[in-house]
Amino acid sequence: MNRDQLIEAMRVTASAKPRPIDVPQWGRVYLRDITVAEVELQAEVDIDKADKNKMARAAARVLCDENGVRLFDPENADDVNLIAAQPWSILRRLFAKGQYDDEDAEPGK
Repeated sequence: MNRDQLIEAMRVTASAKPRPIDVPQWGRVYLRDITVAEVELQAEVDIDKADKNKMARAAARVLCDENGVRLFDPENADDVNLIAAQPWSILRRLFAKGQYDDEDAEPGK
């Protein structure tokens, strides 16, 4: 792969569509990929404060509508507290189903 091909491939992955995930308790939800910039920004925030709601904030960053628009604000206390009050089994399943590394894997399944 040359530079131009890699750049084109990176442009495609930077604009990936959200993945649908079926959650029995909630119905169909969508997850967007978190970007490298968002991970780095969160790392800076984590250094500045002890965040007891890391998992809830992470969920707020990736839960979105079918167009990739966030449904929750990871800096909004009400949003974060609502997510933090959910059963861990639901969020664990959501995160597990939202991850895939194999290009042949079917997302959200």
